[in-house]
Amino acid sequence: MKANGNSPSPARFPVPVRHFLLHAHQYLQRGDVVLLKGRASLFSWAVRWWTRSEFSHAALVFSVPSTEDGFEKTFLIEASIDGVDITDLRHYARDLSLIYDIAIKRCEQPWMTVDVQRSIRGHMLNYIKANYDYWTVLGFIRRLTARRSGNDRNSPEGQRKALWRRRPPTSFVCSGFVQYGFLAAISRLIQTHEIPREAMEQVLFKPGLRPDAPPEEILGTSPEDLATTQRLSWKYAIRGGKVYQVGSYEQVREVFRSNAQP
Repeated sequence: MKANGNSPSPARFPVPVRHFLLHAHQYLQRGDVVLLKGRASLFSWAVRWWTRSEFSHAALVFSVPSTEDGFEKTFLIEASIDGVDITDLRHYARDLSLIYDIAIKRCEQPWMTVDVQRSIRGHMLNYIKANYDYWTVLGFIRRLTARRSGNDRNSPEGQRKALWRRRPPTSFVCSGFVQYGFLAAISRLIQTHEIPREAMEQVLFKPGLRPDAPPEEILGTSPEDLATTQRLSWKYAIRGGKVYQVGSYEQVREVFRSNAQP
């Protein structure tokens, strides 16, 4: 497989968002996880409150500026109100900078090559225009408020099949879509012996999640699960028109609490 040739930028942080987007090929990789904190809608506030998270939305870097791929901008693939779609990162980082704070994480494993990144985004691309699953969102929030008990019902083990043998779901929650995309793509690459089997364990971002979990459990992955997992490394936080280099959740919170203005 082709190795990832992305090299770090020599620029000193923080850098202006305009510079970051113009040189995104130096900073970002396909498959980077983008977490967003919506600060202007009741729905975003409700998600953050119920999940006790800084974040209300999640997406995945679909492309970075590349002559080889023919992309001039950085695009995200996300599950939104209109379904699964492609969005320019500039939409959140510049056009809506007063409404959204952004953080970016990365799966940093030796097997995470450019080819694997493309496989993940390609698999997720299959679900363009899938419906956003509000019932899953409501059910997820309801489960968060319920007490866990020993009477939780699980599907019979005989009905639990490997993810790649199941029919894929056709509707997603944003962060669950990210988790599903990683699991589905990685499982296929393991089957074809392109990456090691232990890679599956390394992309289980939701605590307690199993590779053969039913789709509804995978889609229950929350933005906070993606934020707290140590299987993704913190890279950047964006607020007030500036991009900061970060290495921990606490550093992200510090950036978000700053008084920076665009």
